[in-house]
Amino acid sequence: MITRVWDRYDPRLDRSAGALLGAATALCMAGAAPAQAQQLVEPKREGGPARRLAWLVEQVLIGLDDDAVGAVGADEQERSWALALRRTVAEGVVVPPAGEVAGARGGAWRVVAETPVPELVPRQRRFPCGHYEHAVRAAQVVGGQEAAMYAGALAGARWGASGVPLAPQRELARQVAPRRLVTAALAAVCGVDADQWPHRRSMSRAEDEAGHEVFGVAHPHDAGVVLSTLEYVRLREDFDAVVSLCRVGSADIPERVAGPDRVEVWLADHPGVNANLHFVIDQAAQTVAALRAEGKRVALHCAACQSRTPAVAAHYAALACGAEVVASLRQVIETVAGHLNNPELAGTSAALHGVELDDPAAVLFPDGLPVLTRTPRT
Repeated sequence: MITRVWDRYDPRLDRSAGALLGAATALCMAGAAPAQAQQLVEPKREGGPARRLAWLVEQVLIGLDDDAVGAVGADEQERSWALALRRTVAEGVVVPPAGEVAGARGGAWRVVAETPVPELVPRQRRFPCGHYEHAVRAAQVVGGQEAAMYAGALAGARWGASGVPLAPQRELARQVAPRRLVTAALAAVCGVDADQWPHRRSMSRAEDEAGHEVFGVAHPHDAGVVLSTLEYVRLREDFDAVVSLCRVGSADIPERVAGPDRVEVWLADHPGVNANLHFVIDQAAQTVAALRAEGKRVALHCAACQSRTPAVAAHYAALACGAEVVASLRQVIETVAGHLNNPELAGTSAALHGVELDDPAAVLFPDGLPVLTRTPRT
């Protein structure tokens, strides 16, 4: 397979991964038999509905950046759906079907196109990508599990993997790892390169960059949550579950951690590139809370534990531990010796609690940011 280089922040990568991940997650939401989701990692032109859909998605993604690639499908309606999926991945829009559409696929297509997109109201946990779940549920009513699957593919492509809820992804992980679907989708788009994510075995940068060495410290509001670097997760054993806020390699998470307890979050530490930022930070914190409610000790980590981790940890503290979000942001950043190089992360955590931080650094640290160090502050 020919490999192609894409910008790591290209939103089409998120949306490509969302097509397959969205379809599989929708099947779990619809109560489908476990084998159905498994078939989505076995694309076949001739096969059941799930394998057929996986094949269609694969063909769409292989030709995503080549306008010369024609539509695929056995008939005009299937080709039209494939073209609609391609445009959704490429542009982030869902084109309504022209004229009458039949069957589960056609019904799902119309449902996704016509389901209203919620307004962003962070404090009320209303997010535009909530459209994904609404569309999947509505499609299931219209056409059962198969329609839900097709709706999940199209809505997942609209909002990206970052817009697919994490709780049903944990259920999916009991049968097939969400990472397998993300990897399959990105392999179709970019090809396979063993030195690049998601095919690379480890994303550790401990030997190349300061701040990425083994580091972990208890969450100041919950000792059952360890705030850590990726290197800590790779080498330590004092946790039962992992919530990853950065890209991880295929061998970075210890095998002893069960599938539903290893959660990979699509969150970039770069301003302006996260399509569903409020939703993602909220979902990550909600997942930590769910794992803690199950009695698990959780490692919450990003690459260096300085930016993404404190943002999610602060929201978790306010969400589940009764802390005030601004005070929590300040305390967690000091605890991990973090920074505000990407201030929208802290601003988003605050917004989820109705607090507007136009200038997080000025509000949190009016006397200046703490000096970076890998020694935890007390």
